[in-house]
Amino acid sequence: MFVAVLVVATAAVPAGAGARQDSLPAVVPAPTGWTGGEGSFRPVRGSRVLAGEEAKEEAERLAADLREVTGLPVPVVVGGTPEPAAGDVLLTGENGAGVSGAEGGGGVEGGGEKAAEGGAPQAVEDPQRAGEPGVTGEPETAGEPGAAGTPEGYRMEVGAHVEIAASAPAGLFYGGRTLLQLLRAGGAAPYGTVEDRPEAGSRMVVLDVQGGFWPVGRIEDLVRRMSWLKLNTLYLRLSGDAALRLHDPAFAEAVPGLRYTRSDVETLRATARRHHVTVVPEIDVLGDAAALTPSRRCAAERVPDLADPGVRRRLTAVLDAFAGWFDAPLVGLGRIDACDEPAWREGAAELVAHVEAADRRPVLRVRDRVPALDGRPVILNEGSPETGAIVRNGGYDVIDAFPAAGSSGGDLLAWTPDAGGLGRALIADTAVFGDPGAAEAVLAGPRAEFAERAWNRLSPAEGFADRVRAVGDAPGVSREKPPVRAEHRYDFDAPHVPGGDTHVPAAWRDGSLVTAADRAGGAHATAAAGGAPLFPVPGRVGGAARFTDGRRFALGAASKSPPWTVSLWVRTEDRARGVLLGRLDQAVVVDGGEVAVSGAREFSFGRRLPLDRWTHLVLVAEPRGTTLYVNGRRAGRVPEVIDLPTGVMGPFGGSLDEVVMSGRALTPAQVAAAYAARPAVPAPVPDRGTASGSAPDRGTASGSAPERGAAPDLALGRPVTASGVEGAGLGPEKAVDGDPETRWASALKADPQWIAVDLGVPRDVARVVLRWERAYGSRYRIEGSADGVSWTPIREVADGNGGVDEVKGLSATARYIRVYGVKRGTTWGYSLRDLAVYGR
Repeated sequence: MFVAVLVVATAAVPAGAGARQDSLPAVVPAPTGWTGGEGSFRPVRGSRVLAGEEAKEEAERLAADLREVTGLPVPVVVGGTPEPAAGDVLLTGENGAGVSGAEGGGGVEGGGEKAAEGGAPQAVEDPQRAGEPGVTGEPETAGEPGAAGTPEGYRMEVGAHVEIAASAPAGLFYGGRTLLQLLRAGGAAPYGTVEDRPEAGSRMVVLDVQGGFWPVGRIEDLVRRMSWLKLNTLYLRLSGDAALRLHDPAFAEAVPGLRYTRSDVETLRATARRHHVTVVPEIDVLGDAAALTPSRRCAAERVPDLADPGVRRRLTAVLDAFAGWFDAPLVGLGRIDACDEPAWREGAAELVAHVEAADRRPVLRVRDRVPALDGRPVILNEGSPETGAIVRNGGYDVIDAFPAAGSSGGDLLAWTPDAGGLGRALIADTAVFGDPGAAEAVLAGPRAEFAERAWNRLSPAEGFADRVRAVGDAPGVSREKPPVRAEHRYDFDAPHVPGGDTHVPAAWRDGSLVTAADRAGGAHATAAAGGAPLFPVPGRVGGAARFTDGRRFALGAASKSPPWTVSLWVRTEDRARGVLLGRLDQAVVVDGGEVAVSGAREFSFGRRLPLDRWTHLVLVAEPRGTTLYVNGRRAGRVPEVIDLPTGVMGPFGGSLDEVVMSGRALTPAQVAAAYAARPAVPAPVPDRGTASGSAPDRGTASGSAPERGAAPDLALGRPVTASGVEGAGLGPEKAVDGDPETRWASALKADPQWIAVDLGVPRDVARVVLRWERAYGSRYRIEGSADGVSWTPIREVADGNGGVDEVKGLSATARYIRVYGVKRGTTWGYSLRDLAVYGR
């Protein structure tokens, strides 16, 4: 018998005291059944966790999270089951029985870490288990008595003590999440009874990490956020056109610098197991496989040549190498409807059978048609509800998927899913080259809405946003926010082929993907070849991109609230409505030839663009409105304010050139100067990581932060060299890339060391700004050169103290500027986050 007692000494309000709460408590997703009582439960110092030996792990996890949520130390005492007293929390089996299945209830077919210990997991066939996670069959009616009898269901009674009853650890875990959310929302849990169980067995998030790489720590944070919302399956797309993200020497040519080792996967699996999340890998061998094999055309798709035995042998070897890294009962293989040619279909069937022979169930994605299939595959339906119904009628197990991108508030809450199928999935597709944090920012709102409906399809939508705010972020997530880089520039002068550190360039070389470089940031504009804008075409300055026929670029950049500025050259060819720049439900549009800002409301500036002529537009957004400038002159202002629209570019009937985004608001004089400087468009002043775009206040050699002004940084993105580098990823180019989170680090423990930047042509230099990491120069020289060989001292600094050094009042003309470190300020070396040069 499994019995666990969690004792929390509290200042509990006596039964019968306090107001009765019959309204829905602040929990996401909402419980399927709630009956309120009078009084509340609040932990205090001295609270304890008591548990049976079998529940030690669950008790320790809950105790750690209680400490984070309440701020109270909660020791764990294992062994014994004393009679619960006021302030205790009792974890027990349904009706006091034991809890079965140490790892049950997590994800599709109840997959969990233990499955790997006794061999490959087996498919569940017992019809008596219909309604358990991932098992075919409709679940019981949510909220009925007996919810605690399902692996993820639980019953919780909150009174003088709290009692959580469940038949499996997953139920106890989710009951604990509900208790933690009640405490987080109000500081105390209201008295009452919760009867709770999920509507869908598998509640899946589909994350594409082959196109947009997520570090392991960020995926672990996603797992914690998923479990906070009672989502139980993470489906990782690990290979495709862009890259194979799993490292094995046999496939090194398909693996970029950013990849996951087996140790990384084991770390992720351990975190997922602790949070009752199953990690399912997709190793795409059917559709997007350009990183693994040469691809060819099949109708409108590019696919691997599965009719070739050599291609099938290679893809089989990839599956054999990596599927065993994961213990889930499922393995994703990609799109089964990517090609209808008989020989290709036969090759695909061979790969499907290979996975099933290893006692795994293949997951096959479907968008618009359902081919005949043998075996027992799981269908991940990315198409319409009608497509899902056809698949279900064919007798297949189906997971219906819904896209996160493009969802606006309330869309998923308005959806009432059918009860059939294995579960539901949220597609968190990340744009290629996305900025750190951008995908998470886009995903957060739809993920909460999806979790609500996948768990409880009948809860009211009213008050949902308030509940989300009240429960806050998940315990244990990193508090470090990824930097928001709001500086981007697209000149469309030539297609961009990425290097091997982030992506495998095969897909770009064979034309599967098309990219325009971001010259100021890392959000390169990318599209599949069939939907990519045409470029380079003749532009206002060099090349341009033509966005007609529904063509668009995905940017994947992190957005930011005003202030911001967008400047661009536009040439319209028709009066149809189109998108210049957009994200989710916010955009800068042209409609009837007029420029408008579309957000919660849409406002036109009343200025119609001429047809077939280049026009320079600048939009400046500030907290109270957005101003439009046309050809350097103010053309109107509207009260609508949107975030910097960095999700997509296009489609619309025309062309764009020299698109520049900045995280600061230009003044009218600066806008006029930018237009007067045509055809050259000045690079934007770098946003150094603050909300307003101003420099961080870290102090300088003179004790104050430098003023940036409107002058461009002459060193931004320029060629740079250095005397030495501490290690990979710390090269001198990191000091001039405009990203405040990257840095150049010199060789360790050596003097002298230097970094030099080529400004391209001789420039008048008035000041140099150095933003040091902890390793700084206490004595250094600013030097200039005409040829990069002979150097002349411009200024020597003898009292450097780190932080931000602004060396101003300079009067020199030089093509090359060098910072020459004479004496280190620490025992390490020299390390610069930013080297900026400004003229007079």
